[in-house]
Amino acid sequence: MVRPFERHVQIVYIITKMSENFLRVKRDILRDMKETSQHTQESWANIMLKHTQYLETVEDQNSFWNFILNPTDERGYVNPTFTTYNSDDVVVESIQKLSVYDKDDEKSGPIEITLENEKQRDGLTMYIKTKQVV
Repeated sequence: MVRPFERHVQIVYIITKMSENFLRVKRDILRDMKETSQHTQESWANIMLKHTQYLETVEDQNSFWNFILNPTDERGYVNPTFTTYNSDDVVVESIQKLSVYDKDDEKSGPIEITLENEKQRDGLTMYIKTKQVV
């Protein structure tokens, strides 16, 4: 029998099983982090790049980002919503023109600069080297 004003709450748990592959990558990252006595930005990036190349599935990549965003596995953490897209639909122009303002000179108008983007794709990762054209 349902009593008046009684609240019913349905709790749904979504359990995402981490793949053996991701768990191995995570173990390798943590091992290399622990074995390095002093970290620099470069050492941290090298460890990440060395091991994340083995994240082959979307599920592995989702597990990786959840690990990075919640490394101590806090109970209150809410997983982000991941979406997929066709990387061929992302257009990065080779030449871009931007208008910038000198924040210290309120009387000056916009200055137009031209940027050149050099693109290199490695799997699903695109590296973009941007430099100003003078």
